[in-house]
Amino acid sequence: MRTTNNMLINNMIYYMTNNLERLSKYQTQLATGKKMQVPSDDPVAAARALKLRTDVSEIAQFKSNSNDAYSWMDTTETALAKIGDILQVARERAVQAANGTLTPEDREKIKQELEQLKKQIVHVANTSYAGRYIFSGFSTDMKLMNEDGTYAISVASRNTAIIKSGLIKLDPSASIDTSVNNAFEISLDGVNYYRVQLGSGIIYDGTSPGSTLDDLAKEIQDSISLATPVDSAPAVLPDEMRNIRVINNDGRIEFSLDVTTDKNGNPLKIFLREPSTGTDNLLKSINIKTEGIPGIRVSQSEDIRYQVGIGDLIEVNVPGTELFGPGIKGQTCDFIQKIDKFIDALENPYHVANEGLFASYSNPVDLTANNTFNIKVGNMGDFETITLTPKIYDGTPGNTLDDLAKDIQNCINSNPAVIAAGVSVTVVNKGGRLVIADKNGAEITLQQNPPNDALSALNFKTDASGFVTSISSQDGINAAIEDMQSNLDKLLSIRSDIGARMNRIELTLNRLDSDEINFTKLMSNNEDVDIAEVIMKLMNEENVYKASLAGGARIIQPTLVDFLR
Repeated sequence: MRTTNNMLINNMIYYMTNNLERLSKYQTQLATGKKMQVPSDDPVAAARALKLRTDVSEIAQFKSNSNDAYSWMDTTETALAKIGDILQVARERAVQAANGTLTPEDREKIKQELEQLKKQIVHVANTSYAGRYIFSGFSTDMKLMNEDGTYAISVASRNTAIIKSGLIKLDPSASIDTSVNNAFEISLDGVNYYRVQLGSGIIYDGTSPGSTLDDLAKEIQDSISLATPVDSAPAVLPDEMRNIRVINNDGRIEFSLDVTTDKNGNPLKIFLREPSTGTDNLLKSINIKTEGIPGIRVSQSEDIRYQVGIGDLIEVNVPGTELFGPGIKGQTCDFIQKIDKFIDALENPYHVANEGLFASYSNPVDLTANNTFNIKVGNMGDFETITLTPKIYDGTPGNTLDDLAKDIQNCINSNPAVIAAGVSVTVVNKGGRLVIADKNGAEITLQQNPPNDALSALNFKTDASGFVTSISSQDGINAAIEDMQSNLDKLLSIRSDIGARMNRIELTLNRLDSDEINFTKLMSNNEDVDIAEVIMKLMNEENVYKASLAGGARIIQPTLVDFLR
């Protein structure tokens, strides 16, 4: 075959180009430190690199989540420690006050200190982390407690079962017609359901009295007590079902139950289910989302979970009602109630108090029929019947629990026999607790007065004979010692749980640190070049390229210029 000069030149250019490309490849690797510049350089390694980079990115996110979770729980632990210190001081003051030698001035000083401790508990209960209230469940943008120790929001926990609807805005174009959508089913164990049927046929559009969201909540509340069994459920409605409250909470229908165990100690939740027969589904109309067929919604604790690994979630918060006691918006928490009871014992030589009340539009205190009781104060010769004004206290202006306390006080003090005995009582509402005491420190006894007895409606706990006897200051202080210790024991239990979670997070962080090192090393081995090796290859290719240039110079034919030298 004849070899032409043109062929020599083309071959020379081809091989020089290949040498230059290899030289460029190693120069780029040395400049970037990476084996691959485009996936086509090594498709298998490129796919592995994408997977490893994803793994390293996930580990970095899990570490960030873990650190955030640890900080949240560290803030919670600090708050719990502060509350523990407060309760310990309160217990010490209870032990001190139990000493019968204290003067009235000494008791007054202890009372003033307790009032400050109460305010401090409220302050700590509203602790925030990074702008989020740590004890407020999912509503981290809202504080847990008001200044008086009542809950500012409703928080679901293991102690308080709550189901909230979505936001409902009633108007003529978005009304709820209970003549069409008027039924749902309810259960406390997820097995035995009862059908709740609204019978008014009202169109709730918010434009007229009787058609508001409060009215709808009240009708649902009243209808629950008339629920009928579904399938094989017991014919008699469980007593605990009657404890469910339904209220309008700022535009949301809220179902709540603050006693989450039955008389046998079995756990209770609220189960709402779409009607198993018919199409009259009220749950959809009131914006309660359900799952499954038929759709079911179950009350759940408002536990905030952080993902710290694949399929690994950890709870970082303590819902406020789990720590401070069951309750919903407007109710006083257990911690504050026990301190109030201690203060009552210091203030009054004798007093009587109920077990707590809650008044709302859908859950009013109804004294229209049950409005009488008997009372005996100090040196009164016999019991006198007190008749209260027939009235419904539903929390609206003029019908609050403060108004109720004032009305009871006026009715007692205006009784002729009470006036003749020269006694006078005070009735104070303390977050739903009605405290009745004589101004001169006399003993007080209340007695039921059937058939129109008001003590049951006011939630006073009577003995087997129907009496409520006053608590002496000494007995109240002794009870405060047990109450403070009970709160401390509960707090220590929660602190130990938080400590265990923090230990778990520390172990998780140690594992993630190790995983990050291992996966980063694997990613480096897959992507990064060996600098020494690349330099050696680069120099080798440089020499080859220079040699190819020198060889090429000999191949190119001499030109006319070469002959003119």
